[in-house]
Amino acid sequence: MPERLPWPPKREDLEKMYVTEKLSAAKIARAYGLEYASEKTAESTVLFHLKKNGIPRRDRSEHVRRVTPELLDEWVMRYRSGESLKQISAGAFSPATVFYHLKSRGVELRDKVDAQIMSVTKHQRRPFSGDPLERAYLVGMRIGDLDVVRHGRAVRVRVSTTHPAMIQLFTVLFSRYGHVQKYPKRSVLTEFEWTLECDLDSSFQFLLDKGLDWVELTRTGPLFLSFLAGFFDADGSVFYHKKGTSGGFEFALTNVDKLTLELIASELGARGFHPRILRARQRADRGVKNGSEVIWKLSLWRHGEVARILGAMPVKHQEKRDKRDTVLDLTSHESRDFRRSLLTRWDLLRASVKAERDTCVAEASRAYCERRPEC
Repeated sequence: MPERLPWPPKREDLEKMYVTEKLSAAKIARAYGLEYASEKTAESTVLFHLKKNGIPRRDRSEHVRRVTPELLDEWVMRYRSGESLKQISAGAFSPATVFYHLKSRGVELRDKVDAQIMSVTKHQRRPFSGDPLERAYLVGMRIGDLDVVRHGRAVRVRVSTTHPAMIQLFTVLFSRYGHVQKYPKRSVLTEFEWTLECDLDSSFQFLLDKGLDWVELTRTGPLFLSFLAGFFDADGSVFYHKKGTSGGFEFALTNVDKLTLELIASELGARGFHPRILRARQRADRGVKNGSEVIWKLSLWRHGEVARILGAMPVKHQEKRDKRDTVLDLTSHESRDFRRSLLTRWDLLRASVKAERDTCVAEASRAYCERRPEC
């Protein structure tokens, strides 16, 4: 407990505290340990001694005049980035002054509990941008293969992968909103894999619902294509099927939720596509969610339709962008030599993806065993 200053106060002590350090009369009274029935009495006593020692009172409106529009712009930016009123005031102003000016600017202020939580949060979270195209893309990813749970007041997003392109994509999508963590874990299919997760601001609550609201969110063409790109980046593929001396590409979306694929097929059908939904089986022990043996696949086979949908979607996953570019280079009018060279490029691309995946798995294995030597 700090030692109380001797009473009565000296002029130099009062000038230091009131003029230089800009302490209030109430805080000076506490520094001297003044105890009265009312705090106002202690404050008035200090004010009396300020006057007695010839120290003028501060102008109560001085702090208002010193806040320039440029300074207020800076305060708004800092507050929205997560700083507290106390951090912004930094001793030059009172937190109450900052509060008054932010409120006059129409800034939506956090409640006290939210502010306290934010002040002790190690990694600050930034609110969602509000961009409807970005929202549609993230909803598509969420329905495809993005795990989303509530974590306290945060919305935690998580994905497990063995592909460097997905690691890069997840980091690009979410690092501007929060801190992305990456750690190795065991996998049923590949023995080891990487898990990435990020705690997001509560403004990402739209990702918590995996219902059918996305249909209403994506009625317009650009929104539907952004949604479909997110779904494709999470749970889609492009295959090449050889047929004699020729062959063609297949666009595919796979999911255990048949209704979701049927709704996507309906939207594609309304846009002139001819999708098919087929039932397939898979081992229940291969690590799929809920251990389901049944998986559904939506496919487009006609070359023109495959090229059209791949060319229209804003695909972000780098592996799938490379595959898309290969498909778009193929037309039915190209020569056999061109087709042969393009398919060689396709095989090299698939081999590169496999090599990168194997390297990613090996890195996850080493990282896992470094943390757990017993493995």
